[in-house]
Amino acid sequence: MDRFSDLLKKVTALFLTASEAGLALVSLILVVYLLLGGNSGNFTLSVVNNLGLLVEALTPQAIVSVAIMFVAYAWMRRKN
Repeated sequence: MDRFSDLLKKVTALFLTASEAGLALVSLILVVYLLLGGNSGNFTLSVVNNLGLLVEALTPQAIVSVAIMFVAYAWMRRKN
């Protein structure tokens, strides 16, 4: 069981690292878009367009549910 727990921790760390790298990349692309504007290239414009569509798709109910999940997760981590 100890080996499985170690493996699960490694996989979780891998996913966390990949998520952080992806968020950093998207942030960098947004900075490039802010600096260059409409001449920043097709890929940058498509990323900004997709982020805009994501923000439009988020409803207040979805934001509240994510906030509730975050609070519950933080509360569970603090109990342990």
